[in-house]
Amino acid sequence: MFKPIKSEKDIEVFLDKTNSLHDGYVIGIQYFNHGISSTGDEYRFNPEKTKLIIRILVTSICDTVVELEFENLLEWQIKDNQCDITDTAIVFNEQNWIVWTDDTYINEDELKKGSYAIAKSMKWRIVK
Repeated sequence: MFKPIKSEKDIEVFLDKTNSLHDGYVIGIQYFNHGISSTGDEYRFNPEKTKLIIRILVTSICDTVVELEFENLLEWQIKDNQCDITDTAIVFNEQNWIVWTDDTYINEDELKKGSYAIAKSMKWRIVK
């Protein structure tokens, strides 16, 4: 069952239950964009119909697989250099978007050094 991230308390629970994804490895990614439509000679893009699913193997909690699901994406990037995730952060930015990063959060300019997602909604679950 998915657990939504809607508050600071939800973030605390996520970090606690997933051990901050410490010693985590990205094992799967799916991106969907069902918001592209044609209006003749032009195309319209609706970010509300986007979804990103990331699966992370967290070896620090008995090889648990954690699934992150983001919807209504503003921006995202996955960098997988076969190194483990040592920390993760989730914050609400000034526009109240959810910002997830596979490292300690410093500011949005620093996000581009690693994997991140900026979305209107995020939920997570333990798959295995």
